[in-house]
Amino acid sequence: MKEKAHFNPKSLTWIISLAVMIAVSIAVIFGSIGLDKLANQKYNEPISMDFTIAQTKDIDISSTNAADYNVKSVKEAYDSSNNLVAYVVEGTTVGYNQEVPIEMTSIISIDGTVVWGIDILKQEETEYLGVRIQTPEFKDQFTGRYLPVVASGSTSKGSTIDTLAKATISSQAVIDAVNNAQKFVSDNYVIAEAE
Repeated sequence: MKEKAHFNPKSLTWIISLAVMIAVSIAVIFGSIGLDKLANQKYNEPISMDFTIAQTKDIDISSTNAADYNVKSVKEAYDSSNNLVAYVVEGTTVGYNQEVPIEMTSIISIDGTVVWGIDILKQEETEYLGVRIQTPEFKDQFTGRYLPVVASGSTSKGSTIDTLAKATISSQAVIDAVNNAQKFVSDNYVIAEAE
């Protein structure tokens, strides 16, 4: 005698529950991706600099902890209307060639949130590789970027800088120097807003 297959209402409940869990999981994943993109949107694209530096004035940093940040000197940068617009921070960082530090400047906004540009003053990194930190293709990535800056592939929050192939140590040294300059400016010159 053949038995007939019968419908089990519990199996339908299980299938509906599974479908709801999958839908909720997908919504949470895409929602978190969207929120992350929204929260980090300012780090994705550079912003335009709406001023030109007309003059700079040296700042006495002898009473600061500049050595903790590898900072050698700081200048206030003024526009043509004599408004303070940025700080020019000269510092050092150690790249691949540990015998000769990289000397560079970072132009940091007066509120300590944006790097307006960098320049490599002196370096003796590896020929054909690390020396490319001086190229406009590498340096221009820093212009108008919100701080901190991070190496591409990093999971840290910040503006992404593409490191130079086979010269990641030199690239990371420059990134570290820019972030150190920002920390020095923030710790010594940016006035915290009242809460």
